[in-house]
Amino acid sequence: MPLLDNNCYVAKEENQIGTIMGKKTNENLMLTEHILEIRHGASGSFLDVRGYVADYVRENGLFPHWKIDTNVVNFRDMQDHIKKDGAFAGYKSAGYLAYNPETRNYFSDKAGSFWKKLLDNKHYKIPQITRFGARTKVFIPSTKKFEEINELVFKTFFTQSASDLIGGKEKDVQFIIEIQEGDFAVKICGGPMHAGEAAQHLSFESEEFNSCGFFLDLDFYQTNKLNHAQVQKLLREAMNLTWEKIENIANKLGI
Repeated sequence: MPLLDNNCYVAKEENQIGTIMGKKTNENLMLTEHILEIRHGASGSFLDVRGYVADYVRENGLFPHWKIDTNVVNFRDMQDHIKKDGAFAGYKSAGYLAYNPETRNYFSDKAGSFWKKLLDNKHYKIPQITRFGARTKVFIPSTKKFEEINELVFKTFFTQSASDLIGGKEKDVQFIIEIQEGDFAVKICGGPMHAGEAAQHLSFESEEFNSCGFFLDLDFYQTNKLNHAQVQKLLREAMNLTWEKIENIANKLGI
């Protein structure tokens, strides 16, 4: 199932659906990637202090390793790759990646702390924010066959009238929905996946990718009424809404 690439960074989490907002849900295995990306106006001064920013992040115990590229400094927890956590700071954006967090609030806590510490640096000033984005990709492996999952998705997201209009028998369904959720614009993509297909959309390895399953890509973003102090609050709100939607859709499909 080809899905649109929004040119965003990605991160991951492997977790269980548990209790949210006091409501017990099905205990399905979930494998996810998360990314916080803050876009801001161009900072020419950043290009002159990349080395200082790299040392500042390391000396504050945020990341032990960094790599300086032309317009960005990339941070990671391992010398040559990201095992669990990564981040970046550039002349036009900054963000955080979390791979396989133990808890659901790990990503928002760590990403929020990184952003706060970056704001406190004395080497360059982060310009006005132009876009806040919190994106999550989710793969839910299933014991069901691809054809069964595909039928569940079609019956849930499409009507019989749509089937009559299109004609034929649906073989591989995907959906793209854009909505407004408060101040957030939200883009949701999803659909069934063949065994092995999830590895093409998620940037880590798992034996669960050998199973068929269901995939969701949720992008919460905002482009107005933004300031530096809002980021941590917006991230928590976006992630709470993200998990609510994931669980509602997963429970409705019964995957």
